[in-house]
Amino acid sequence: MTLRALRFSSGSEAIQSEIDPQRIRSLAKPAAYIVAIRDLSLLCTLEDAVMDRGGKHLARPLSKLMLGHEKIPLISGSYTSAGQLVRSIRALLENAARRRDRNAYIIGAAEKVFEELWEKAGMTESLPRMSRRVAPSRQAARDEISPRLLLDMLQPRDVPEDLLQSYVGRSAEAELVRQLILRAANHDEAVLILGDTGTGKEVIARSIHKYSARSTEKFVPVNCGAIPRELLESELFGHKKFVFTDARFDKKGLWEITGNGTLFLDEIGDLSLDHQVKILRALDEKKIRPIGESKEIKVNARVVAATNRDLFSMVQTGQFREDLYYRLRAFMIRSPALRNHPEDIPTLAKHFWARIAAGTASEPPADVLDHLKLYRWPGNARELRAVLMSIYTLFGGDGLTAEHLHAVFQLQGQSRGAERASAAEQEIKLHRVECLRHLRRVDEAVRAIKVAMSPTLGEKKPDEASIRSAAATLGDRLREVEVLCMRPLLFGSEVTFSVVNQLKGKLSYFHSLLQKDFQIALSYWKDEVADEFNLTLSAVFREVERLTASV
Repeated sequence: MTLRALRFSSGSEAIQSEIDPQRIRSLAKPAAYIVAIRDLSLLCTLEDAVMDRGGKHLARPLSKLMLGHEKIPLISGSYTSAGQLVRSIRALLENAARRRDRNAYIIGAAEKVFEELWEKAGMTESLPRMSRRVAPSRQAARDEISPRLLLDMLQPRDVPEDLLQSYVGRSAEAELVRQLILRAANHDEAVLILGDTGTGKEVIARSIHKYSARSTEKFVPVNCGAIPRELLESELFGHKKFVFTDARFDKKGLWEITGNGTLFLDEIGDLSLDHQVKILRALDEKKIRPIGESKEIKVNARVVAATNRDLFSMVQTGQFREDLYYRLRAFMIRSPALRNHPEDIPTLAKHFWARIAAGTASEPPADVLDHLKLYRWPGNARELRAVLMSIYTLFGGDGLTAEHLHAVFQLQGQSRGAERASAAEQEIKLHRVECLRHLRRVDEAVRAIKVAMSPTLGEKKPDEASIRSAAATLGDRLREVEVLCMRPLLFGSEVTFSVVNQLKGKLSYFHSLLQKDFQIALSYWKDEVADEFNLTLSAVFREVERLTASV
């Protein structure tokens, strides 16, 4: 039996949801849930998971009563106004974010107030109404988890001033990347940076190195796509003298030269399969063998890889090794396309202009900056810089207007305006594409959990350290799935979302068991979880096929 609930997340409107008392630990966090007061009595019986905070006093704010508890707090509200209740919940979530309190909060509301809010939520984004003919991209935007909420979940750290200058942007997307840079710098696992061309992947890699414990060592970039295939192994691993025609002397490979520093493997998606095998072995064993050498050499470089290609699709088609992919994505950062945070375009434009003009001209006027925001920038920040350089070279730095910008676009073969389909058609197409991208990430996250848990759940019982490590890994992967499930409208259909959400609930319960009793957890995995993976992946695949046919 499930209970109707309204879920509030930071910065988003209420959405119709539900609470399964048997899986109450798997509630999305941080979030606040409103339920009808009559349902509180059932939830109060779950004493191992919830804390009954009694009835709310009119003079005490929710934050005083609900924050700072390990269990999920629930309280009977005294609200007679739906607006007053919503304002109190907003204040609760804001205070929770400031105090880094990541929990679920359950508030009981009078029947009349609950039904009023339920009906209001149902008019816009109730899950059963996903098929209504509303502008899809607008629906998705309302349901999308905001980068700001992700930042709150990450517990943001202070960003050094020079990082603000190297990775430029004021948007939540840019701030999220900076926070991930600082976290990647604090551990020593491989990092995979994904993003379109021109989005600053090397800037991210250099920043990770700069703020890591290896910052005093070398940063060695290697463009895997620019080195001829027959020379790549020699460049990375080195060779012995006379091992081939032009080998007149021993040569150290870049991996060895990097020493204790950071080796940046750019365009790693361009590697051949035989090179992928050797890189995987070097990552796993921390040893390399130069061409013609009989002995292995120990290496200690930290590897950061990047690509603008869809590695996950390449794994599925056999173009990229699955084991190397999951080895690299121990920590993953997505560098956002400029079209996804257009509010940063003026900031970036001013930053580039200051370097291009070198103080000889004032910053671009407002109408030029406004027109820059209208373009989708397929080349991202690199293209933006090139356009600004062209404007300065052709027209100088003063007296510029939007017409000068259009002239540059015309000289480069770009259309002056956007000869696009109708607004409605464009919104529908963009929504379908966004759904496909979202489902790809869902598929990737589910497979990552399956791969990560397979060694632990083999025939031989692992030791306690391995179990703790597996539980920690599962917790990280589960957070990724939880974030994806906060965007139900991007699953394409209610059925697909329901299947994925059900797997998430079972995995959450399995995670709690794994931290208590391995044998019970293993039994639950075999009975309830193992078969759900194929069901989930099949549902996602069918939805992708359906959406692909309609794009």
